[in-house]
Amino acid sequence: MGSSLERPLWLPYTGRSTSGRGEMKITAVNVFSVEGGLRSGEALYETERLGLAPLEATPYRATFTEIETDAGFTGLCYGGSAAVAALGSSLIGEDPLAIEYLWEKMYTGTYTRLERLPALSAINCALWDLAGKVRGEPVYRLLGGPTQRRVRAYAGMLGYATTPERAAEASRLAVAQGFGALKWYLTFNASAGEEGLAWNVATIRAVREAVGPDVEIMVDWLLADPTENSLLYAIRLARRLEEFEPTWIEEPLPFDAQEAHLRLARATRIPLAYGEHFCGRWQIKELLDLGAASVLQPETMVAGGISEMKRIQTVASLYGVPIVPHGNESGYIVPHLLFSAPASIAPLCEWGIKINANVQYFNAAEFHPVDGYFMPPEGPGLGYVLNEERVERRTPILPASH
Repeated sequence: MGSSLERPLWLPYTGRSTSGRGEMKITAVNVFSVEGGLRSGEALYETERLGLAPLEATPYRATFTEIETDAGFTGLCYGGSAAVAALGSSLIGEDPLAIEYLWEKMYTGTYTRLERLPALSAINCALWDLAGKVRGEPVYRLLGGPTQRRVRAYAGMLGYATTPERAAEASRLAVAQGFGALKWYLTFNASAGEEGLAWNVATIRAVREAVGPDVEIMVDWLLADPTENSLLYAIRLARRLEEFEPTWIEEPLPFDAQEAHLRLARATRIPLAYGEHFCGRWQIKELLDLGAASVLQPETMVAGGISEMKRIQTVASLYGVPIVPHGNESGYIVPHLLFSAPASIAPLCEWGIKINANVQYFNAAEFHPVDGYFMPPEGPGLGYVLNEERVERRTPILPASH
């Protein structure tokens, strides 16, 4: 037939035309950081975070990965590093629409494969953004969606002060905005002793009293550093929290202590949620086989990008375990995953209120949930459009040395 896609069955696909007639090619993979005006309003954290004092105003900063092609199409992803720039240099001349081929090329092209997944993830997401722009459709449609009319959002309260009074006030405001589920972050781990444990309980008690019985509460232990928590401490705190009926407790123990997670799951009636520190369908399957988690939360920018997250959703569906992706910096990507999966596997979308006030500062196509729900994203690609007017400084990030 003369199609440029035809080739002998024995010839591996290389992303290049075998007939000599050119396909679109990747010409550059650029990684760069940007800086803008001073952070203000909801972008200011009320707690210490990332080396910043509470309410410390610093410039908005972000890093991006951008893929250029000889056809003029580009793909953009929030995030990037010198490792991304180095890996991206290996894709020059490749067909950017051969996304799965490029995933395998990047993943299998090194001896230490899992270590490459974070860099691979950024490039994979940028490729999906590019593909959506080529097709003129949002990425969830390329993935077979929409599978849901809307997806419920829960408010991530990271960055709000955790005094009982302030936690109650912030919770009431979030519920007034339409959120029917909130996630609060504990302040103290086992090293703070009985006083810290009592503070944690008082915070969640104040939230429950403020929002009433019908609003879901999730309790995240990560920012308190769960690596200090023993199984005994985790059981004690979980049992103290049971009266407030949390939807789940998140990251309660050292990440790799999986037997401890299983024992905790058996010792409390609160479901466990975790998984953002694990990558690839192989590690996620190990968590599913263990059976400690009722919810898994892989991070798209760690687990292997959009391509691998779709495979993870499929594996999880065999176990009936929902995937509620970690969605801070990748929050604009997650809706595309959820709108291309059934509600039983994709029931909730994380929305960090303060985090998104930072992440979306440079987004000319800013989006947010309405009345506690996400609607299917509009516009081609992933929906992050760099607002050049807000960029006051741009700095290229060069490839890491080999």
